[in-house]
Amino acid sequence: MSTLTIQVENPAILSSIRKILNALDGVTVLPQRRSRAKKSGIDEAMEDVRAGRVSKSFATPDEVFEHLGI
Repeated sequence: MSTLTIQVENPAILSSIRKILNALDGVTVLPQRRSRAKKSGIDEAMEDVRAGRVSKSFATPDEVFEHLGI
C-alpha cells in the first residue's frame, strides 16, 4: 500500500476531487488533518506578543506585586 498526499489550494474543487477519488477502486480518502489544531508553545507566545498580552520584565518579586497592585 502507498500513500499519496494531495494539497488543494482551491477549496471550490475539493468536493469534485473527492468524488473522483472515491470512484476509483482501491483508493481510500482519509479525513483531513487539522494543522492548526495544536500550536507549539513558541507559536502561542509569539501570538501573545503580537496581541500585546505581555508585560515588562521585573527584577524582583516585590516589583511584580507592586505592578499587580498587591
